[in-house]
Amino acid sequence: MSGEKFDLEIDANILAINSPQSCVNGPYKIVYKHIKERWVIIALDWDGEPRLGIRWFWDKSGNPISRGYPTWFIIPTSLSNAILNGLPLDFAFRSKIADFLASKILGNDL
Repeated sequence: MSGEKFDLEIDANILAINSPQSCVNGPYKIVYKHIKERWVIIALDWDGEPRLGIRWFWDKSGNPISRGYPTWFIIPTSLSNAILNGLPLDFAFRSKIADFLASKILGNDL
């Protein structure tokens, strides 16, 4: 289950969502999770490029989903900074995510 019954308190379970495996490396780090509204933003590599992904954990399966597997909606690079700026992130952590997105550090270094 990757929807409303998914336990958002366990980060390892969130980071285990890695479909489609041919495109996703990581996910490396949870950037932000909103437990009440049931959505999560993560840092991952998508087709070899550092990106942010978002997923909603509501209803039976959550969204997005493909062929019965939970997936991540990949946030366009042109929106990444605007989204990060709208989140209540610690400055040092926000800077580290920015370095990841700029390919200055690898996902494993997050």
